[in-house]
Amino acid sequence: MKKKNLIVLLLIALIGIVGVTIAYFSSTTTFENEFQTKEYGTTYTESFVSPDNWLPGDTTNKTVIVTNSGQVDEAVRISLSEMWTPNNSNATLNGWIHADGTKSNHTTENELSTDVRAAIINFTNNSDWTKVGDYYYYNYRLAPGQTTDSLIESVTFNALTKLGDTCITSSENGIKTITCNSSGEDYDHATYKLTVNIETVQYNKYQEVWNTNVNISSMKPMNATQLALKSNPVTVTNYTDGDIHQMYTFNHQRTDQTLAQTEYRYIGDDPYNYVYFNCDSLDNQNSSTCEVWRIIGVFDVEREIDDEENPGQKKTITETRMKLVRGSDFASSIAWNSNSGYENDWSNASLKIYLNGTYLESLSATAQSQIEDAIYYLGGRTRNNTTHFGSTEDIYIWERGTETCVTTGNCSGGTRPTRWEGKVALMYPSDMYMTYANGVDSTCYNDPSQCTTWRSPAGDPTTGWIHNTNKLEGSTNQHFTWFVSPGSSDSYVVFDADPDGFLVGDNQVIATIGARPVVYLKSDIKIDGGTGESTNPYKLGL
Repeated sequence: MKKKNLIVLLLIALIGIVGVTIAYFSSTTTFENEFQTKEYGTTYTESFVSPDNWLPGDTTNKTVIVTNSGQVDEAVRISLSEMWTPNNSNATLNGWIHADGTKSNHTTENELSTDVRAAIINFTNNSDWTKVGDYYYYNYRLAPGQTTDSLIESVTFNALTKLGDTCITSSENGIKTITCNSSGEDYDHATYKLTVNIETVQYNKYQEVWNTNVNISSMKPMNATQLALKSNPVTVTNYTDGDIHQMYTFNHQRTDQTLAQTEYRYIGDDPYNYVYFNCDSLDNQNSSTCEVWRIIGVFDVEREIDDEENPGQKKTITETRMKLVRGSDFASSIAWNSNSGYENDWSNASLKIYLNGTYLESLSATAQSQIEDAIYYLGGRTRNNTTHFGSTEDIYIWERGTETCVTTGNCSGGTRPTRWEGKVALMYPSDMYMTYANGVDSTCYNDPSQCTTWRSPAGDPTTGWIHNTNKLEGSTNQHFTWFVSPGSSDSYVVFDADPDGFLVGDNQVIATIGARPVVYLKSDIKIDGGTGESTNPYKLGL
């Protein structure tokens, strides 16, 4: 029988140093106007369970990740400190052992090169962190909503470590007993404490605050969800010019769903949603090698794929994806449907055929590889004299509804489809009029059919960015622009936006006006650079 009293207690402390950063915001008047309007926040997530009896060779998982929960980009750095506390108050432990596993206190120069650590910190071995001096710097500026990878993954009590104990053997009635008692001077019954110090500071001031020349220049690529969360999107607020870069949250209660549909959209006059698209390649994105498109927002998008569990059948999946619209009309006079019959069936429309054929093939190979099929909704609407086409929220619902042509005598050709799947389409009316939400322009938002640039009082024009860019590239004048949604009063009418901004629901499909293509990017496409401003559009990457 062997009795032991040999316990090593492992403690890991997590310290997040953000107070100095917050104080830096509030106490430095030079930057007060620059920072006071945006929230600064950091969240730490730790995965660690302290073992009751940590023995040589044991490995304990330990991860710490940092999340930017505020509204400004952050820089992150971490330092680590270790401390061993022996059970005997008269003893000392410096965290090192000799090659034979016994305690070392570094009494000779040779020991400095031959000793090993009693506790081994296992790093994640990724390229996201760079050690300079006593700090590990996160290589990317951390955008709002983004999370770092963990610097470490576990801690191991070195298997070589010998515990200092004195054992006495005794025998009685043929039973051998070995009793071991700890002296408390070595690593047995000691406490090991690893302190993780995390510091964050607003990105554009990290070198000044930390007094370092470390270069943290890259932005960690953002997927669609992270882009949506980049500015801590809000749902109920009054829009101000200071929020033009934000993406706003919209919760729509669709009639075909039990839960609200959550989406993220750019609103206002000129948000930071510029993005390079249709580029020659991803390696060199600039104004001479790419077109500049705009990000409408981030949406949960449906598409059909092969059902592997049921060969020969399809199933519908939902993915979170970015929706892009060309920066301006690609043509000022093109028919919605010039095919025989002139019906408002998008699945057979001449413009649909052109956009998914000749136009799609004209895009660069890079752009084509970034686009994925998506289901577009083709619900329609008729105008009434009281509520017209309804509010923007009403429009959103009927776009996704099942209403087709309802006027007796003018609906030859049967019922058109209310869903279509493909790569290139046109905007919904709601895409344009959601830009007036949250106080941007209540008239346009509440009744798009009354949205005009010339309404009284003077100086109260439409201020939605989509309307402002409904023009042919290089032109200064707005003009009519097609939407994908058909009208329901007749089989040959569809919706468009008037040059003055209001919603029109009875333009004939054979008319020739402007058109702006829209696409949904693949779900794995990421923002890999840029700020979204007109002078520095976002760059796309994989």
